[in-house]
Amino acid sequence: MTTHPYAEPHALADNLWELRGEWSNKLGRRMTVVRLGSGEVFVHNAFRLTPADLGWLHQQGPVRGVIAPNKFHCSDASWLVGECTGAELYAPASKLAHFEAQGLKPKALAAFPAELAREFECLPMHGTRIEESAFIHHPSRTLILCDLAMNMENVFSGLEGAFMRWNRVGGRFGVTRLTKYLFTKDAKALVTSYRSLLERDFDRVIVNHGAVLESGGKEQLRASVSEIFGSA
Repeated sequence: MTTHPYAEPHALADNLWELRGEWSNKLGRRMTVVRLGSGEVFVHNAFRLTPADLGWLHQQGPVRGVIAPNKFHCSDASWLVGECTGAELYAPASKLAHFEAQGLKPKALAAFPAELAREFECLPMHGTRIEESAFIHHPSRTLILCDLAMNMENVFSGLEGAFMRWNRVGGRFGVTRLTKYLFTKDAKALVTSYRSLLERDFDRVIVNHGAVLESGGKEQLRASVSEIFGSA
């Protein structure tokens, strides 16, 4: 596997860090590290780390879980599980056999420990083809998404830029048109899942592609769901 360049760990709030990385395209990607009150650590959307940054991760506490947030973003999860003794892998149901073939014992995202929900809550996003689950870190009022919203700058040009403008990507936070037309198999179920998110208390939103939205996340997410799906 390739180790793509990435920035050093950056604290977003108490017990919450991001590592922003390059990828094979302009979209980039982000790994999020959450430390619970117990001292245990969860990693969302794992990167393949350098030895120094792997050492930093271990210094934050024992890694209890590695989260593959949807079926598109799983490539480095097995590597990190192998580097973290005792860590459990949580993955979409359709990827369990893939990881089992690697000798791992993954658990479905739907089996994420319910007893953690008051601190670190998993919310399956029903109706998607990508089987994404959202997470909320309640102490920092942070929603963690992967592909179900983006917050990219205007970095696209030419035909790519025209497509991204249609897709509502660039200079905007929110749900994309591809979410509706490609990633969704049941729009009613997905809108219901977004509504469930919007009932939670959060302000910051972390996305995989683009910048972290530090504030105003709930209202901007609500507006973008309404824009793309016609209701929220």
